[in-house]
Amino acid sequence: MIKKLPIQAIVFWLFAASVLPAQIPCSAPNSQIDIYGNNIRARLLNGGDLFWDFNDAQFTPNPSPGIPNPSTIFAAGFWIGGLDPAGNLKLAAVKYRANGSTDYRSGPLNADGTIDNTSCANWDRFFKVKGADIKAFLDDLPNFANNPSAAVAAYPSIMGWPGWGNPYFSTLNGFDLPNTPGGLAPFYDADQNGLYDPLQGDYPAVKLQATPPFVPAEIVWCVFNDQGNGIVHPVTQAWPLQMEVQLTTWAFNCPDDPVLNNTIFTAHRMLYKYTEPMDSCFVGMWVDFDLGCYTDDYFGSNPDLNTFFAYNADALDGTTGTICDQGVPTFGDHPPVQSVTFLSRKLDKLVYFVNPSVGSWPTGMTEPIFPYEYYNFLSGTWRDGTPLTYGGLGYNSGSGIPADYAFPADPADPNGWSMCTAGIPAADYRMLGTHKIGKLQPGQVEELVTAWTVHPDPDLPCGLGSTFDEISGVRAQYDAGFANVCSPLTAVDNILEAPVGVFPNPANNAFTVQYGDLPVRAMRLFSADGRYVRSWENVPPAQMNLSIEHFPAGMYTLQLLTDRGSLSRKVSVMR
Repeated sequence: MIKKLPIQAIVFWLFAASVLPAQIPCSAPNSQIDIYGNNIRARLLNGGDLFWDFNDAQFTPNPSPGIPNPSTIFAAGFWIGGLDPAGNLKLAAVKYRANGSTDYRSGPLNADGTIDNTSCANWDRFFKVKGADIKAFLDDLPNFANNPSAAVAAYPSIMGWPGWGNPYFSTLNGFDLPNTPGGLAPFYDADQNGLYDPLQGDYPAVKLQATPPFVPAEIVWCVFNDQGNGIVHPVTQAWPLQMEVQLTTWAFNCPDDPVLNNTIFTAHRMLYKYTEPMDSCFVGMWVDFDLGCYTDDYFGSNPDLNTFFAYNADALDGTTGTICDQGVPTFGDHPPVQSVTFLSRKLDKLVYFVNPSVGSWPTGMTEPIFPYEYYNFLSGTWRDGTPLTYGGLGYNSGSGIPADYAFPADPADPNGWSMCTAGIPAADYRMLGTHKIGKLQPGQVEELVTAWTVHPDPDLPCGLGSTFDEISGVRAQYDAGFANVCSPLTAVDNILEAPVGVFPNPANNAFTVQYGDLPVRAMRLFSADGRYVRSWENVPPAQMNLSIEHFPAGMYTLQLLTDRGSLSRKVSVMR
């Protein structure tokens, strides 16, 4: 039986069938790569989805070679949708790649919001660089001044990085960088000319909208879009937004910070390239948590931390004891918590839907099919438009009280609304956390930075252990611009030994920092417990006077960020 399709989908299909050969839609992307810079090995894809290999879960904490390893996430995906001025729904999403289906294709869009299939094919790839290689490159840089071919041979990931204007890109990648608005892969720009030239001291770096550039243990970058030279959106059957998404993924390897070592970070940078504004726009992360065995997972949310999370329904991970259906590896008697935290944007809604093959559920709680059903979930309602309500399953609950977040209480709170207190049966749940962008203007750039953290050994059942404190710690690092996080560049000897003076120390109302000819870009102040206090940008040459008259008495750490790394000095404030 053929399903009845919305009129807009039928028109779109007819359009796609009538395009000229040169307008053949782009093929679905197939590239995959692992990021494995700390305790987490995670598979990345460039079709809007994450953490699986088209068949199996691939977000694995502490993997052991040669044996099946349990994962905490089966798959995740990037969703976005809104309404154009005529009220037409435009939307793109991905869940599972049945028959290669995703609403996204590889590559950056032209200024007019289009792309051809040759460009899509060229960009069906990832760009990966290790922080240790960046440090080694900077150490070797004087040797390459008159020998760029040696640099290309020794450091292809740095010399071939898709930074805007890279003169060596085509040599290493076989095609030219486009001249499109919005920039490409992030980098540290040593001469501040906006162009990436590694032989002038530029190097790959993570650069977020709210932070200076920094170098972690590993960076992976790719770019995708939802226009695809006229693709029909096979997942949502919706009109394209003509949105370009640049995905930066990174990991820190910090032996003294186990929480960071159990976290992968993603930044989805969205460049809206259509000519008309959109309204009522939502962006979201769809997550199919599978904590080892997929049939006994619970989940919840913490609105104050902009977080949603999954935990095991009991102390043993498995359908029967520690055994799971279909031979899926389990965590046995040590199931962790897996959290997803929006760092750069507010978590406005947290909804869920259920795998209908596991248990018996109302249709309104199951997987979306048509465009408006995807958008209903994005905007915080159920598939059929029924509002999420407080209590029970949240679907037509007796309270009738509207809710923005499903199960927002700590599971250990006997008086809060959690899956534990509601006595919900364990099943195979899929979560969607969303942020309301609202109005989206042509050329507007948005960014969603997300932390994906594994929290081992919670107090199950219904106890999360130190999960919330650990999430707060990750958020504090982000709020501080990751300035006090380990980086391969902080080990540069001439930076660590630089003559930096702070006087008077102790100080009362102000102190002066002297750094001579050291090129300091910014300074950050942290309290004794590691919390971010204040930052100073636009640092002048040689020295700077810093006011501290409103700071409480105590010990602080002053961090100086330079072109080649960072260094710290202890300062004391007296009252």
